[in-house]
Amino acid sequence: MSRTLRDGQEAAVIDVGSNSVRLVVYRIDGRAMTPILNEKVMAGLGRDVMRTGKLSRTGVETARAAIKRFATLIEALDIKDVYPVATAAVREAEDGRAFAAQIAEETGLKLRILSGEDEARLSALGVTAGAPDATGLVGDLGGASLELVEVGPKGVGRGETFPLGPLTLARDDEFDYARVGDHVSEVLSSTKLLGKRGGDFYAVGGAWRALGRIDIALSNHPLGVLHHHQMKRASVLRVVEVVRKQSKRSLEKLEEAAAKRADTLPYAAVVLERVMLAGNFDRVIVSAYGLREGVLMERMSEQALSVHPLIAAAEALAGRWSRTRAFGQALEHWIAPIFAGQPPVFGKKRDEVLRGAAARLADVGGPLHPDQRVEIMFDLILRAPLAAISHEERAFLAAAIHHRYTKLPPRHADAYLRLLSEDEQAAAAALGAALRLGADLSGRSQPLLASFEARAVDGKLVLRVKKAAAHLVTETASRRLDAVAQALGLTAETKIV
Repeated sequence: MSRTLRDGQEAAVIDVGSNSVRLVVYRIDGRAMTPILNEKVMAGLGRDVMRTGKLSRTGVETARAAIKRFATLIEALDIKDVYPVATAAVREAEDGRAFAAQIAEETGLKLRILSGEDEARLSALGVTAGAPDATGLVGDLGGASLELVEVGPKGVGRGETFPLGPLTLARDDEFDYARVGDHVSEVLSSTKLLGKRGGDFYAVGGAWRALGRIDIALSNHPLGVLHHHQMKRASVLRVVEVVRKQSKRSLEKLEEAAAKRADTLPYAAVVLERVMLAGNFDRVIVSAYGLREGVLMERMSEQALSVHPLIAAAEALAGRWSRTRAFGQALEHWIAPIFAGQPPVFGKKRDEVLRGAAARLADVGGPLHPDQRVEIMFDLILRAPLAAISHEERAFLAAAIHHRYTKLPPRHADAYLRLLSEDEQAAAAALGAALRLGADLSGRSQPLLASFEARAVDGKLVLRVKKAAAHLVTETASRRLDAVAQALGLTAETKIV
């Protein structure tokens, strides 16, 4: 096992899959993993494994060229921590180890050939990086195989692997829905992981993400973010019905991401359908996190893993400056008493996490011009690379940061109107006003923030100010206090102590 990842470093994962070969370079901020370089080549290594037992010849040449490029990029970027892994195609092919040896000779990169069990475990571990409260079953569909593994409060559980990847299912003849569906159902009948269990199914893999994009398009969903996009059973069945009946040309027109997967997407759709039916799942949750993030999660320190991933992601987005981090942490604690007694929005624990994330993002718009940042901030936070957050919570957090700079609601924001109820919109406005109060009173200074205390008491929002800091309470600061009180249905009061 390689050394533990360090805060502030960069790390690279090379994922040699059955269909694609990908390099992702991440910046590591605590437990936050932010992709800063992402390249993919559709090599099709596993295209011929079921028929010949060997890797595709053209796929090998394409993969070798891609990995040589990746190795050169890694060297030029001076990245020391590199984790190359290979999955089902290299694992199952007769010449898989010879291919790995050739890569090592040509590039110095030693591929870690994952067993089916390891692949399932790492995929599930990656899902928990983006959804730490995930409970249900994770399914990772690669080009050659499907990995299923349980996740829950105790972490990653048992897992199994099945030869149900699109490249494995595809034959030389035309796609036959009945034949493929019957075969998938037969293979899945041997597992004890499904069994009409219900609940949530977490979908991992490029093909299933493409299905998620198609669902977003078909449903006119207001937020085009794949991570944590949810599909009810009826939506899944509708997407499968649409995909399996489309020609390759029609698929390419339906969704841009489907163009590169038009040949394999119908097979991926059938596998999702049969998994959904066999498990009787209530919904499918698309995860943008998977195997690659699991590889890095293995190398996280206990200290890094102790931080909630949404808090870590918010700090990473806000920047690495120690003063910014310190102020965000202080602001989280400072605003907490303001909301004492307020009804929960997403639940008590989730509200606390969201307030913590908002506090760390409170100064993200600082470098932007005042005339522009109000227009920019909502969309920036809505689509930011944040972990452990639902689409509704994204809209709430984006609205709160928007209201950090203005009382007015976001303009032309479909996600704001469609994802948030009126009560949630009001709560976001109150949180934004509280962030603005703390930031403006203190000039975003952690030591000065400690000169004030704001607390909801008996129908009043009381601001207690140390005598030495009384001169900092300007007319503007008083207006900010009034705005928070009004948003919470309280009366503002200032006390010099």
